[in-house]
Amino acid sequence: MKSLSNQGINPEDLQKIVVERLTGHSKCYGHCEEPTELKFLAEKQMLVGCYVCPSGYVSRIVTYGREIEIEQFKDLLSAAVHGMEDVSKEDIRVASRYTWDLEVEGETDGLVLKEAYWTQNYGKRKRSDPSRLALFLCAKCGSFYQQPLTGTGRMCTRCRSQI
Repeated sequence: MKSLSNQGINPEDLQKIVVERLTGHSKCYGHCEEPTELKFLAEKQMLVGCYVCPSGYVSRIVTYGREIEIEQFKDLLSAAVHGMEDVSKEDIRVASRYTWDLEVEGETDGLVLKEAYWTQNYGKRKRSDPSRLALFLCAKCGSFYQQPLTGTGRMCTRCRSQI
Protein backbone atom coordinates (compact mmCIF):
# COMPACT_ATOMS: atom_id res chain seq x y z
CA MET A 1 0.00 0.00 0.00
CA LYS A 2 1.22 3.51 -0.68
CA SER A 3 2.53 5.71 2.08
CA LEU A 4 0.07 7.84 3.98
CA SER A 5 0.73 11.43 4.81
CA ASN A 6 -0.27 12.47 8.30
CA GLN A 7 -1.80 15.57 6.71
CA GLY A 8 -5.06 13.74 5.99
CA ILE A 9 -6.63 10.98 3.97
CA ASN A 10 -8.94 11.47 1.01
CA PRO A 11 -12.26 9.53 1.13
CA GLU A 12 -11.21 6.96 -1.49
CA ASP A 13 -7.99 6.12 0.37
CA LEU A 14 -9.89 5.98 3.66
CA GLN A 15 -12.38 3.46 2.28
CA LYS A 16 -9.54 1.45 0.75
CA ILE A 17 -7.73 1.30 4.10
CA VAL A 18 -10.93 0.17 5.82
CA VAL A 19 -11.57 -2.58 3.27
CA GLU A 20 -7.96 -3.80 3.17
CA ARG A 21 -6.98 -3.40 6.82
CA LEU A 22 -10.05 -3.41 9.03
CA THR A 23 -12.46 -5.91 7.55
CA GLY A 24 -11.71 -9.33 8.85
CA HIS A 25 -13.85 -12.35 9.39
CA SER A 26 -16.62 -11.69 11.87
CA LYS A 27 -19.91 -13.31 12.69
CA CYS A 28 -23.31 -11.86 13.36
CA TYR A 29 -23.67 -10.75 16.94
CA GLY A 30 -27.08 -10.90 18.57
CA HIS A 31 -29.04 -12.55 15.78
CA CYS A 32 -27.35 -15.61 14.33
CA GLU A 33 -23.88 -17.05 13.97
CA GLU A 34 -23.57 -16.41 10.22
CA PRO A 35 -20.63 -14.41 8.81
CA THR A 36 -21.13 -10.68 8.37
CA GLU A 37 -20.26 -8.52 5.39
CA LEU A 38 -19.29 -4.85 5.44
CA LYS A 39 -21.62 -2.68 3.37
CA PHE A 40 -21.02 1.04 3.01
CA LEU A 41 -23.90 3.48 3.25
CA ALA A 42 -24.40 6.36 0.84
CA GLU A 43 -23.61 9.07 3.39
CA LYS A 44 -22.21 12.29 2.00
CA GLN A 45 -20.66 13.77 5.13
CA MET A 46 -18.99 10.70 6.64
CA LEU A 47 -17.83 7.21 5.73
CA VAL A 48 -20.28 4.78 7.35
CA GLY A 49 -20.32 1.01 7.08
CA CYS A 50 -22.64 -1.67 8.42
CA TYR A 51 -21.72 -5.22 9.24
CA VAL A 52 -24.72 -7.29 8.21
CA CYS A 53 -25.46 -11.00 8.14
CA PRO A 54 -27.05 -12.74 5.12
CA SER A 55 -30.51 -11.97 6.59
CA GLY A 56 -29.71 -8.26 6.65
CA TYR A 57 -29.52 -7.93 10.44
CA VAL A 58 -27.26 -5.00 11.36
CA SER A 59 -24.68 -6.39 13.73
CA ARG A 60 -22.59 -3.21 13.92
CA ILE A 61 -22.56 0.30 12.42
CA VAL A 62 -19.20 2.04 12.12
CA THR A 63 -18.04 5.46 10.98
CA TYR A 64 -14.45 6.09 9.97
CA GLY A 65 -12.41 9.25 9.67
CA ARG A 66 -9.41 11.23 10.72
CA GLU A 67 -11.75 12.97 13.14
CA ILE A 68 -15.12 11.61 14.19
CA GLU A 69 -18.19 13.78 14.62
CA ILE A 70 -19.84 11.79 17.41
CA GLU A 71 -22.97 13.97 17.48
CA GLN A 72 -23.49 13.53 13.73
CA PHE A 73 -23.00 9.76 14.03
CA LYS A 74 -25.39 9.66 17.00
CA ASP A 75 -28.01 11.50 14.91
CA LEU A 76 -27.68 8.91 12.13
CA LEU A 77 -28.08 6.07 14.65
CA SER A 78 -31.02 7.75 16.39
CA ALA A 79 -32.83 8.16 13.08
CA ALA A 80 -32.24 4.49 12.22
CA VAL A 81 -33.62 3.17 15.51
CA HIS A 82 -36.32 5.82 15.96
CA GLY A 83 -39.22 4.35 17.90
CA MET A 84 -37.17 1.33 18.88
CA GLU A 85 -34.78 2.75 21.47
CA ASP A 86 -32.71 5.79 22.40
CA VAL A 87 -29.05 6.18 21.50
CA SER A 88 -26.71 7.97 23.89
CA LYS A 89 -23.08 8.98 23.44
CA GLU A 90 -22.18 6.26 25.95
CA ASP A 91 -23.49 3.65 23.50
CA ILE A 92 -20.84 4.62 20.94
CA ARG A 93 -17.32 3.25 21.25
CA VAL A 94 -14.33 4.98 19.65
CA ALA A 95 -11.05 3.34 18.62
CA SER A 96 -7.91 4.92 17.19
CA ARG A 97 -5.88 3.19 14.50
CA TYR A 98 -2.20 3.92 13.95
CA THR A 99 0.32 3.26 11.18
CA TRP A 100 1.85 0.35 13.13
CA ASP A 101 -1.62 -1.02 13.96
CA LEU A 102 -2.73 -1.03 10.31
CA GLU A 103 0.69 -1.98 8.93
CA VAL A 104 0.87 1.03 6.64
CA GLU A 105 3.79 3.35 6.04
CA GLY A 106 3.58 6.90 7.27
CA GLU A 107 5.72 9.85 8.15
CA THR A 108 5.55 8.82 11.80
CA ASP A 109 3.94 6.09 13.84
CA GLY A 110 0.97 8.40 14.11
CA LEU A 111 -2.77 8.24 13.93
CA VAL A 112 -4.19 7.08 10.60
CA LEU A 113 -7.89 7.09 11.44
CA LYS A 114 -10.50 6.72 14.12
CA GLU A 115 -13.53 4.52 14.05
CA ALA A 116 -16.67 4.92 16.12
CA TYR A 117 -18.98 1.96 16.34
CA TRP A 118 -22.36 0.98 17.73
CA THR A 119 -24.19 -2.30 18.01
CA GLN A 120 -27.82 -2.86 18.83
CA ASN A 121 -26.95 -5.66 21.22
CA TYR A 122 -24.80 -3.82 23.80
CA GLY A 123 -25.47 -4.00 27.53
CA LYS A 124 -28.87 -2.46 28.23
CA ARG A 125 -30.19 -3.44 24.79
CA LYS A 126 -29.16 -7.08 25.09
CA ARG A 127 -32.52 -8.75 25.39
CA SER A 128 -33.58 -12.30 24.71
CA ASP A 129 -37.10 -11.50 23.46
CA PRO A 130 -37.15 -12.99 19.91
CA SER A 131 -40.09 -10.76 18.90
CA ARG A 132 -38.34 -7.49 19.80
CA LEU A 133 -37.78 -4.97 17.05
CA ALA A 134 -34.36 -5.07 15.46
CA LEU A 135 -32.52 -3.04 12.83
CA PHE A 136 -31.98 -4.51 9.36
CA LEU A 137 -30.47 -3.24 6.11
CA CYS A 138 -32.64 -3.51 2.98
CA ALA A 139 -31.17 -5.93 0.44
CA LYS A 140 -32.50 -3.82 -2.44
CA CYS A 141 -31.98 -0.13 -1.59
CA GLY A 142 -29.52 -0.33 1.32
CA SER A 143 -31.65 1.67 3.75
CA PHE A 144 -32.38 0.80 7.36
CA TYR A 145 -35.68 -0.72 8.39
CA GLN A 146 -37.06 -2.35 11.50
CA GLN A 147 -38.75 -5.70 11.91
CA PRO A 148 -38.99 -8.32 14.65
CA LEU A 149 -35.68 -10.06 15.31
CA THR A 150 -37.16 -13.30 13.97
CA GLY A 151 -38.58 -11.58 10.87
CA THR A 152 -37.71 -13.08 7.52
CA GLY A 153 -38.19 -10.02 5.30
CA ARG A 154 -35.13 -8.88 3.38
CA MET A 155 -36.46 -5.54 2.13
CA CYS A 156 -37.82 -2.33 3.63
CA THR A 157 -41.52 -1.48 3.30
CA ARG A 158 -40.93 0.83 0.33
CA CYS A 159 -39.06 -1.82 -1.69
CA ARG A 160 -41.56 -4.56 -0.79
CA SER A 161 -44.40 -2.37 -2.04
CA GLN A 162 -42.69 -2.03 -5.45
CA ILE A 163 -42.72 -5.77 -6.09
